Amino acid sequence: MKKSKVVAMAVLISGTALLCSKAFAADTEKTPLQSIDWTMKNLKAQADQNRSKVEEEIDEVNPDTSISKFDMKKAKSRFEDVVFLGDSITEYLKVAGTLDSSSVLAKKGEHVNQADRHIEEIEKLKPKQIVILYGANDLNGESVDKFESSYIDLINKLKKVDKGVKIYIQAPLKVDESKVTKDGDKINNKNVAELDKITKKVAEKTGAKYLSSEGLITSKSLYEPDGIHLKGDFYKNWLFFLSENL
Repeated sequence: MKKSKVVAMAVLISGTALLCSKAFAADTEKTPLQSIDWTMKNLKAQADQNRSKVEEEIDEVNPDTSISKFDMKKAKSRFEDVVFLGDSITEYLKVAGTLDSSSVLAKKGEHVNQADRHIEEIEKLKPKQIVILYGANDLNGESVDKFESSYIDLINKLKKVDKGVKIYIQAPLKVDESKVTKDGDKINNKNVAELDKITKKVAEKTGAKYLSSEGLITSKSLYEPDGIHLKGDFYKNWLFFLSENL
């Protein structure tokens, strides 16, 4: 549950408790409307007083409510029941030691139509959640239609392994066109947008949950020189986002 909703709920509960405790105007000289007005002002004062305290308590229970508090050193335990599928962008999580190697079933150069090679490993690992990110290699691969059918086929195979597993599809990431675009090159953000649309359709057709990638790449400085791969700071953005949305 989002922090703002939790705070609002807590404040509402505190206000309800105030009413239930009969903390209203006892002055019999006030009209009913004046009494209601007095009570509402006191409820608001009580709510404002409690809001900061509620927020502090929530932060103590859930320390990851802001990215500045997200501890990458604890990512392994946070995602211990999650398996990641993808290409070299996802593989970095294993190479950098951010996550356990068993949690990251990703290979450099991998396309979505090759991902079923990990099915047996997933069956053994029995994850509660699976996060999938493909697209970087598929831009220069098969047709958009084939990308869709291969993705749907992958999701269906994963569901056969475990009907209860939660599957999340991360939208393909944009590239830095100033570094990668060449005449005739398919790796550009127009094509990334097309794959993004297909990813949404796959989620709708299979019941997987679509995750937008908007806002994950906060600066062009996060791109590696090839304009496709990303530096370590990107992964803090991504894992924080996932910690809030899985």
